[in-house]
Amino acid sequence: MVYSNRYGVIFACTCGVIMGVGFGANLLVFSLFAKHNTLRKNRLDALLLSMTLADFFSLLLIPFTLHSAVSFSWPLGDTSCKIYQFLLAFSLAASTYSLCAVSMARFMIITNPYQPPSTDLVVLMLVMAWALSFFISLPLRIFATKESLVPGLTNYTFCLPTIQEHHYQVVLSQFVLYYFIPMMVIAVNYVRLALFLHKSPVMSTASARNTRRASLMVFLAAGTFTVCWLPGYILELCVYLGLYMHGQSWEMFYFTCTVLQYLHPCVNPVLYVLLSKRYRSQPGVWLFHCNRNKVHPQIISVTESF
Repeated sequence: MVYSNRYGVIFACTCGVIMGVGFGANLLVFSLFAKHNTLRKNRLDALLLSMTLADFFSLLLIPFTLHSAVSFSWPLGDTSCKIYQFLLAFSLAASTYSLCAVSMARFMIITNPYQPPSTDLVVLMLVMAWALSFFISLPLRIFATKESLVPGLTNYTFCLPTIQEHHYQVVLSQFVLYYFIPMMVIAVNYVRLALFLHKSPVMSTASARNTRRASLMVFLAAGTFTVCWLPGYILELCVYLGLYMHGQSWEMFYFTCTVLQYLHPCVNPVLYVLLSKRYRSQPGVWLFHCNRNKVHPQIISVTESF
């Protein structure tokens, strides 16, 4: 039996581009942190570095996905499949919970700039983000398995996150733990932050411009997380309700959902670091934004962390 692999090749090419851009953006973030050595001076950068490490780790796993998409086979054994699925879930959770920590720290820094989070609190946030990611990912991927989805064709094997009997329990758990709870944490912190920014007294045109820019970044941060991850869970819901049918439209929807999920590790470093005012003038960063005249606020800027 011959299978058309048109979408597999397109998917592989698209993910290859995403992987290249993601590696470049994340490596640039690493170099900026190393060059400026701001981790001790700016505690938020430690959380941003945690997020970048998790995103970079996710990108390292993409080649295994590309091989499966092109060849319709998982190249390694069942044990390797379990390890791969666990590492994929772990890196996703670490990135997501690091984002939660970033949103909380950002709110505390901007609303109370004279009493920023202590070093101990930031370290506690980091430990909790990675420990929680480990302990929720391990049980969700303990049933990961290598299976043949086509009866009689053992060469067509895939590395699945769980066995069929537990599929929707895992999907529901992942939706709650990886998306709904983190999204609520991020949304609450950023809504409170947006309200604070708009209620703050404006002392100059420059300050008003900074406030508008900060509000836009708040919206983009929460919006990007939603856009990248919500469609995938909507697709899973459609499959569960029996609405999914094989056809060009549904295949394109599946393709789009998967690409958006892999795009998130590329967007994070650009949105949270490379568009920051602190690094805007650095070599290479100009690739990710339009050059504009710098604004020098006349009061302490509440948007410095953006």
